[in-house]
Amino acid sequence: MNAKRNLSGVAAALLVLSSVALAQDEGPQYTLSSLCGDYGAVVTYGANIAAGFGHEKYDGQGNATGSALANQPGANGTRTITRFGISGTYTVNKDGSGIRTLTIALPGGSTAQVIEDFVITKAKVINGIALATEIADAQREPSAVIDDQSLVRHILTLRSKPSVCGR
Repeated sequence: MNAKRNLSGVAAALLVLSSVALAQDEGPQYTLSSLCGDYGAVVTYGANIAAGFGHEKYDGQGNATGSALANQPGANGTRTITRFGISGTYTVNKDGSGIRTLTIALPGGSTAQVIEDFVITKAKVINGIALATEIADAQREPSAVIDDQSLVRHILTLRSKPSVCGR
């Protein structure tokens, strides 16, 4: 009788422990609210052909705005600075991956459309929401800013904790 009771106790303990382990393995669930706040952006064009810096603001509801500059090769070994605006939308999957669809406002009034695939690489749970503190991405199209066929990569880092987003 004691052996049956002990076995039942061990089985119950294993069931509880396996449930806890499964819950811990699931990790945070990401949503639109996971991108919320002001992010600093560091941009790399190709094999360090050019570099960019800027900021992007995410509202936690799928909208993004920002601005940046690109430092790129110019004529006769010089460098030029190009400033541009950013606006668009984003989606976030439960696993922290997502897509940004952006309009780049170029000097002279022209625009370009770009799509960027991203993943949340670091996050903190704040008020029950997995908030992205770092994001890495790659742009599907060659650069719309510099005159080159370069792959464009961004690292975005949360600069300030948002007050309210996506609620």
